[in-house]
Amino acid sequence: MTFYTFMMKNYLSEDAPAGDLAQDMRRNKEGFPRNRSCKFDGWHTVILDYLQNRNACRECLEVFDECWKEYVECEKKRLNKNLQQQ
Repeated sequence: MTFYTFMMKNYLSEDAPAGDLAQDMRRNKEGFPRNRSCKFDGWHTVILDYLQNRNACRECLEVFDECWKEYVECEKKRLNKNLQQQ
């Protein structure tokens, strides 16, 4: 799953900072950078640069960092589970 999909599935309807980020991402659906599934290396920086270039506030950047960590952990667990099932 991409980070974009992770945010849409987990936070789009939340009334919280992560929900605000997800809603902002959805509003710019076409322009938001999207990693491929299972591709993490370098993507944190790509998305962080994207947010900074759009003048995201400090709180938004902090929420992004928290959500990115959660996303990577979730994806790694999913990948490990899939490997164990093979």
